[in-house]
Amino acid sequence: QRMKKIMLMRLKMPPAINQFNMTIDKNQAATLLRLLKKYTPETPEAKKNRLMEMAQQKKDGQEVKTKKPTVIKYGLNHV
Repeated sequence: QRMKKIMLMRLKMPPAINQFNMTIDKNQAATLLRLLKKYTPETPEAKKNRLMEMAQQKKDGQEVKTKKPTVIKYGLNHV
């Protein structure tokens, strides 16, 4: 353990790689996951219901009030 600590101090590591040496604790992770749960993508059923409601409003001649929910995009294509 001591040797590992000394090696880490002596080696220069790029910040892009060094960020993975520090992790968040359990409480922070729970808070983060609770926050991210609010921004999950909508389910296919919810999307279908939203689009049907929007089409019904258009058909009745009302203003379209439903809007696409805010989501957090994730994955390699969105980094």
